[in-house]
Amino acid sequence: MRFFRFAMIVMAFSLTACTTLPDKLQTAEGESLVPYIQPENQYQINQGKQARWGGIIADVKNFKNETLLEVVYFPLNASGRPKVKDKTDGRFRAYIEGFLDPMVYKKGKSITVLGKLANRESGSIGEHEYLYPVIKSDYVHLWKDIQRVDVRIQHQPYWYSPYHWYRPYPYVRTPVVIKTSNSNKGSKGSGKSVK
Repeated sequence: MRFFRFAMIVMAFSLTACTTLPDKLQTAEGESLVPYIQPENQYQINQGKQARWGGIIADVKNFKNETLLEVVYFPLNASGRPKVKDKTDGRFRAYIEGFLDPMVYKKGKSITVLGKLANRESGSIGEHEYLYPVIKSDYVHLWKDIQRVDVRIQHQPYWYSPYHWYRPYPYVRTPVVIKTSNSNKGSKGSGKSVK
């Protein structure tokens, strides 16, 4: 019974750790954030207000004093990490003061940015013309890739023998790793703070 309680406490702490928003992505209590989806006239009114958006990096461009990240937008989960799906609501551009190495902030990586809404910019995706929402970012959080592990229980025949039934201590089955695969979900990451 004590083992069960201990396991429940550990699980509760691990779930709490997974849903905590990184410190630098947090805003003042009660401060409202600008949503990604909004009417055009509302976008103009919201310029200069705080926004926290995330997604997958589609392109990185370094200029003399700043870096431009083109991001495929996905909504954020409780920990601030983008929830990657098969469908997106669009793209946005994030400008970060200083240099971001394109080998670290590379295409396909998950990020979350916090900053102020700026004027939209026209551009193109291939030959398709596109009007980008823009964030002048104070902070960008790069999420680390995590490895998902598929676990199966390997059953031992003696577990079902009468000898095992009379053992005085509880017997715990041992998980065996069958295969591993990379995934883009869940986990803490690193970030860059800009002042």
